[in-house]
Amino acid sequence: MPLLNWKDEYLLGIEALDFEHQDLFDCINQVYAQCSRKADYDTVADCLGRLHTRLAAHFALEENTMREMKNPHYAAHKAEHDRFLDEVTGAVAAFEGEFDHAQIDKLAHRVQEWIEGHITTFDRQLVERGH
Repeated sequence: MPLLNWKDEYLLGIEALDFEHQDLFDCINQVYAQCSRKADYDTVADCLGRLHTRLAAHFALEENTMREMKNPHYAAHKAEHDRFLDEVTGAVAAFEGEFDHAQIDKLAHRVQEWIEGHITTFDRQLVERGH
């Protein structure tokens, strides 16, 4: 069973961002699935690397979209992205030092909590108060 289930309420109406949000859900679910089945280090490391890369790329796209829209909330939104990416980077670095399925499962749940909250607050503001 996936950790995250996509719901239409997450749709922003910006096709590229909606696609990437769905891709992030898939990445998080992959990390969770690999931890649930106690996959080996290389498999989990690959999933974490993909998640980290997708988060960074998504944040860059979202920030570029905000700049193009001249969104007045850009600075706060970017700061939120930066804080979270730093958190994920730290967790990935810790994993590389000590392979622990429980810690990665905890990270998957943290990313789940963050992404659901972020899409329904910060990202929703992007479209509701974007201009």
